[in-house]
Amino acid sequence: PDFDNHPGAVKSPMVGTVYLRPSPDADVFVKEGDSVNEGDTILLIEAMKTFNPIAAAKSGKVTRLLVTDSQPVEFGEPLFTIE
Repeated sequence: PDFDNHPGAVKSPMVGTVYLRPSPDADVFVKEGDSVNEGDTILLIEAMKTFNPIAAAKSGKVTRLLVTDSQPVEFGEPLFTIE
């Protein structure tokens, strides 16, 4: 599937490294299939030693996580989908 044009795709607002959990020993923020509310933190992107929370743009179900923990991402790259 083409997630660049997916209506529920949330794209990276910056270049950085993705983290799916708040700290190495913590649980992930969300898993595929989890319901989220608008504003919930889905993941973090570390850029220039700053951890930036990436939040759900709308309420719904996380249908796809398109990135893995510690993965580098580019600006505009799809991170996850919410439906």
